[in-house]
Amino acid sequence: MQDTKPTVSACIISYNQEQYIAQTIEGALMQELDVPYEIVISDDCSTDNTPKIIQEYAKKDARIRIVSRPANVGMLKNWLEAINACNGSFVALCEGDDYWTDHKKLNKQLQLLQHAPSVSCCFTDASLIAEKDVHLRFDSYLQENDVALEKTTYTLTDLGKSNFIPTCTVMFRKNETIVLPESYFQSPYADWFFHIYNALRGDYRLISEQTAAYRLHNQGVFGQIKQAQRDNIKLKCLAALYQGFKHEVKAKNALKPTVAQSLRQKATNARHQSKRYSFLWLTFLRIAYQRTGFTTFAKWAVSI
Repeated sequence: MQDTKPTVSACIISYNQEQYIAQTIEGALMQELDVPYEIVISDDCSTDNTPKIIQEYAKKDARIRIVSRPANVGMLKNWLEAINACNGSFVALCEGDDYWTDHKKLNKQLQLLQHAPSVSCCFTDASLIAEKDVHLRFDSYLQENDVALEKTTYTLTDLGKSNFIPTCTVMFRKNETIVLPESYFQSPYADWFFHIYNALRGDYRLISEQTAAYRLHNQGVFGQIKQAQRDNIKLKCLAALYQGFKHEVKAKNALKPTVAQSLRQKATNARHQSKRYSFLWLTFLRIAYQRTGFTTFAKWAVSI
C-alpha cells in the first residue's frame, strides 16, 4: 500500500471478465507517470476467475488496491463506489473488458488538466475491436459515432445531446465525494450521468489520439441489442437524467430538446411499423412533454 496520497487514480470495474481483465490491468500498469499513482479495482463478485486474476496482480504490485465486495451490487453502484474509493485528485476510468494502449495516456491527460483549470474532464478517441459479426465504418470509436475529431472542446450542450464519449478514455477532476441523483440508480447508463455531473463543473477537452481499445463482443452489456431497443434504452436514460438534474437549469436546458427528439424518433418508428395507436399516443406524450417539461410523459413513453 502506498503511503503518499496519489495524484492520479486508475479506476477499474469488472464483472465476469476473466478473458480480458489481465489486459486491462496491464494497460494500467504500463502507464508512465512522475506523480504518485494508484490502481483501484472493484470487481462486483464475479463468479468466474476474474477475482483470482486481480488478486494475483495485486500481490505483485503495491499500486493496486482492491475494493472489497461481499455481495453483488450491480454496475451502477459499483461504478459510483469505486470512483469514490479513489484517492487521486484525477481519476481515469476503464471497464474490465477494455484496455489502454498508449503508455503515456494518463500523463498526457494529466498535463492537459493541470494547465487548463476550466476543463473538468479530458478524453481521447479509442480503437474499436469487434469480436462479433458487426459492420463498422471506422476503427475509431468517435468517428463511428459521428464525432468530428477536429473539434477539441465540448460543453454541457454537447454532452446533453448524446453519450458519445468512450468511457475507457476519460480522466476527470475529483475534488469531492461524488453524489449523484437518486434517478441514477434507475438509469441503464452509468457514464452519461457522470458526464453531465462533470460538464456542470467545466468543459470537456478532446485529445485527438487513440489511447485505448474498446471491445464490441457478445458478452457486452449492449452487444446483442437491436437499434429500436437501443433507442428505448436511450429514452429511459434521458428521462432519468432529466429527472435527476431537474434542479440544474443548465442541465435541463441541455437535455430537454434531446428528450423531445428521442420521443419523436420513437413515434416515427411506431408509424413506420404501422402501429397507429402507439404513434398517436407517443405524439401526444411528446407534445405534452415539450409544453410542460414533466419527466412523467417521457417515462410513460418508454413502456409503449
